[in-house]
Amino acid sequence: MSYLVIGCGYIGERVADLLHEAGHAVVGVTHSQESAQKLASAKAYPVHACDVSQASEVQALAEKLEVSPAWVIHCASSSRGGAETYRQVHLGGCSNLGTSFPEAKILFTSSTSVYPQTDGSVVTEESDATPDRETSQILRATEDLVLAGGGTVARLAGIYGPARSFVLKSYLEGTATIEGNEGNGRYLNQIHREDAARALVHLATSAPAGIYNVTDDTPVTQRECFTALSWRFQKLMPPVTEPNNQRKRAWTHKQVSNAKLRSTGFTLTFPSYEQAIAEDPELVRSIMAQLAVNGSPQPAGEAACGCNVILVGLMGSGKSTVGRMVAHSLGFGFADTDHLITDAAGQTIPEIFAAEGEEGFRVRETAALRSLVGRDGMVIATGGGIVTRPENLPLLKQLGFVVWLNADPNTLHRRTAHSHDRPLLKNPDPAGTLRKLHEGRSPLYEQASDMKINTDDFSPQDVAYGVAETARVHFSKASPAPRTHPHS
Repeated sequence: MSYLVIGCGYIGERVADLLHEAGHAVVGVTHSQESAQKLASAKAYPVHACDVSQASEVQALAEKLEVSPAWVIHCASSSRGGAETYRQVHLGGCSNLGTSFPEAKILFTSSTSVYPQTDGSVVTEESDATPDRETSQILRATEDLVLAGGGTVARLAGIYGPARSFVLKSYLEGTATIEGNEGNGRYLNQIHREDAARALVHLATSAPAGIYNVTDDTPVTQRECFTALSWRFQKLMPPVTEPNNQRKRAWTHKQVSNAKLRSTGFTLTFPSYEQAIAEDPELVRSIMAQLAVNGSPQPAGEAACGCNVILVGLMGSGKSTVGRMVAHSLGFGFADTDHLITDAAGQTIPEIFAAEGEEGFRVRETAALRSLVGRDGMVIATGGGIVTRPENLPLLKQLGFVVWLNADPNTLHRRTAHSHDRPLLKNPDPAGTLRKLHEGRSPLYEQASDMKINTDDFSPQDVAYGVAETARVHFSKASPAPRTHPHS
């Protein structure tokens, strides 16, 4: 099937990519010739320039295409314009597209801002959608035009993702507020870019025509959202203010339901904002990279590593003992991924291995590591096998300065001889097991680490001193400087 994607921006480009990857014929459209040429040079599908608000340009585009599209997906942005821009890009654009592509179905990306509710109620596609603001009224008029032609309307909630999250950015830079509602603030309805793009592809390929809310599974109040962020980043809660009635889109307070979308078989990668913060490492790091550092913004696209010390190495290398000493020396907090796992599971490591096997434990280990993304001023002791999952290596690098505590297998055997909570050593030849693990994992530790310390002939105090001093030098050359962290 053939698709014409209008507006290859933050969402549209990803929609076009997904359609192309699925084997569909795709043509992308951008507003300017410059952006079209730039995008076309990087894509395997054609990209054309066209101002959809101009009927003559849309008709010229239709005549240029070799294959008439079955679907036109309108993702064009108003570029923060006012009512007149909305009228030209959305209402005028869809009208022109319908005229020039009369056989195509139109999928129009609208907004949940068309719902005016302020009482915190659950909102479905059947709920009142008669907005007060002129821009949202234009969206509704465009929806009616598209629906009358047998098309589909996707009402998108607030879009966030890598390099784009107003909620996280305003929280981290200290400009966020909790707006009214007895100190709880309004409900936030959001959708991760990846889920938004996947939903649009799903609606254009697999779902009946109609109106669909495109939002995640978990609307949360501002207080609930910022409480979770406060725990993760160890920052104060934003202040409570009166509702901001000067927002471009009206102040609303509603829980937008995605039940209709899910009833078509669609599932989300990130059902909640909190889960995305924990599981999408690019989200936090890219927002932090945008924030001012010592008064100067970081270069675009350059995501600084976290200001943490991460210790890797086999069991018995001293990660936990040395880690606590390093944390004390630097004034950092301390975290042990094994402890995070057992606290979350409510089971010991041997019990987890017995119930879920090593693979189940490794999945939990990755989740524990992801939960630390965005934290600064920490010393993190990791499990010996954390380098065995490829997805953990970029997470380690993003967290900060990675130090490999190495030791000879004989030394490791001596140090672990009296330990009873290491499932991998519960066999007749633990020394042989350690030799095999050392041989197999050493290249992975080498790949993951920024520094290697051989601990055989040094006391934990000596090793901790070496790690702390090297970390100080490393952080003095990096930006931002590490922040002390009073909580473990």
